[in-house]
Amino acid sequence: MDKPAIDTSRGPERAATDLLKKTVVRDGMITVPIDVDWIAQKLGLQVQRMRLSPGTDGLLVKNEPYEPFKAVLDASAGEHRSRFTLAHEIGHFIHRYQEHPDGEIAGIVERRDLVSSAGTDPEEIWANGFAAQLLMPARIVAKLWGDGERIEDMAELFNVSKLAMELRVSRLGLR
Repeated sequence: MDKPAIDTSRGPERAATDLLKKTVVRDGMITVPIDVDWIAQKLGLQVQRMRLSPGTDGLLVKNEPYEPFKAVLDASAGEHRSRFTLAHEIGHFIHRYQEHPDGEIAGIVERRDLVSSAGTDPEEIWANGFAAQLLMPARIVAKLWGDGERIEDMAELFNVSKLAMELRVSRLGLR
């Protein structure tokens, strides 16, 4: 399977848009909600869901040489949290590991702690911006918002939390 090469030099939003174009856009159209599990599969990531320690949302790990990266998600997390975490882990993979040598091990553990909630770690900021664009593409959000769609309806359409949709609309400068 050919994995799409994604340009990360122009920022997380452009990288996510590039990934969407190379994986889910068909005939110029995109269907929402975005199937992040399918995108992970297209990138060669194995997605696993298991109980993780409290405060750990997910992790990205390549613990065996010549084996694929694994995006491990907390099985006790709700669907919205799990989708965002997977999109976030895909962001880390694209940003840091898509060119990683197959024979080497690597990984990142995602924790809900003071550092992650402060929003100051550049890698976490990058992965969050990537995840937001991957799950809630700006052009579609702006179009729906301009058409008068309500936050609640948009959250349901994109299969994200109401809070995630509120933050997306706000960060896009729409409200």
